[in-house]
Amino acid sequence: MTRSVDLVIVGGGPAGISTALHVHAANPRISIVVLERETYPREKICAGGIGARAFRWLDKLGVEVDVPMVKLDAIALRLGGKTITTRSPGLGVVVRRIEFDHALANQARARGIEVRDGCGVETIAIGDEGVRVTTATGEELRAKAIVGADGVSGIVRKQASFAPPVLRAQVVELDTEGVAQDEPRDTVVFDFDSQDLNGYAWDFPTIVGGKPMVCRGAYVIRTLGPDDARARIGAYLRARGLDPMSYRHKQYAERGWEPGAEIAAPRVLLVGEAAGIDIATGEGIGQAIEYGAVAGPYLAKAFERDAFRFSDWTEVVRRHHLGFQLRIRHACYRWFYGPKRAAVERVMAQVPSMFQIAVQDFAGLPLSKLALVRGAGQFLRAYAREKMRPDD
Repeated sequence: MTRSVDLVIVGGGPAGISTALHVHAANPRISIVVLERETYPREKICAGGIGARAFRWLDKLGVEVDVPMVKLDAIALRLGGKTITTRSPGLGVVVRRIEFDHALANQARARGIEVRDGCGVETIAIGDEGVRVTTATGEELRAKAIVGADGVSGIVRKQASFAPPVLRAQVVELDTEGVAQDEPRDTVVFDFDSQDLNGYAWDFPTIVGGKPMVCRGAYVIRTLGPDDARARIGAYLRARGLDPMSYRHKQYAERGWEPGAEIAAPRVLLVGEAAGIDIATGEGIGQAIEYGAVAGPYLAKAFERDAFRFSDWTEVVRRHHLGFQLRIRHACYRWFYGPKRAAVERVMAQVPSMFQIAVQDFAGLPLSKLALVRGAGQFLRAYAREKMRPDD
């Protein structure tokens, strides 16, 4: 059976559903089909942290995702043997993706958007006149454009002949009970104490089957050198009196946004992890939702003009807050994880205002340009003093 629609979105996670919601909000006449390979509710391995900025985008559409969540009021950073805690009430939440993604998809369905789960994609053919998508059920969809929201290793990137991604990370996570040395349950922890680790460990308060738990994990940037996230999380748990063998380990890979990499082609647009996420921290959900917020009006204008080359999509993302965030974090990741890491950590402990700015951005609060300039100046002056230390 052959069927014609305006837009096919491959991937029913936050990036794909957010794109569908924002396209629909910009122009409800555009017919959209979202194809999700798995069947909701499907497990998605992820720590589940979402900054309040993402919910501000959804709030503008009147979208409310009602799932169990742990509300966050603080972020703690462990580095150089110290813990820096910044409090900002309502800065975000921790969710379970198996619940969040399903609820978000149902919000799209409630608005009349066709979201088909259990429907994988077999082939994609891109031509001058449009796109042909063959599903695993044998149906052929003909569309004017396609959005790849199916991750960096998804079929859209492969069949549209995008270059293989370079930046990659390995992640291992598991859910445990709490321990005495845990921070309060309104706090997420990023632990950088292991200076030989190109990444970090984390503790995120979570709810599993109605029971308070802690999602713990290790994030390792493999591009910077070989390492074993599974061994890292094992050592992290043992230091807290927990037996790693008592918990189910969940492992996955992440791919980072790369400056200059193509994230669009004629009739093909990439969003979310398919386009690339923050390699420094691995933050993905909030950025996925923001990708959709940028892509929605952009695609609506493309349909209005009947122009689908998408040659300026990379520049549109670059100029947006999303692109600014991705560029800053990409610029910082090699610097932070490089040979001057010890000095950088000491400086960060001296200039907590920079961390406060990052937390405010995560929460979606307005940022003062003057505060940014002052914070950067304080950091650079402190770093200059550190470079004068005889041990560096």
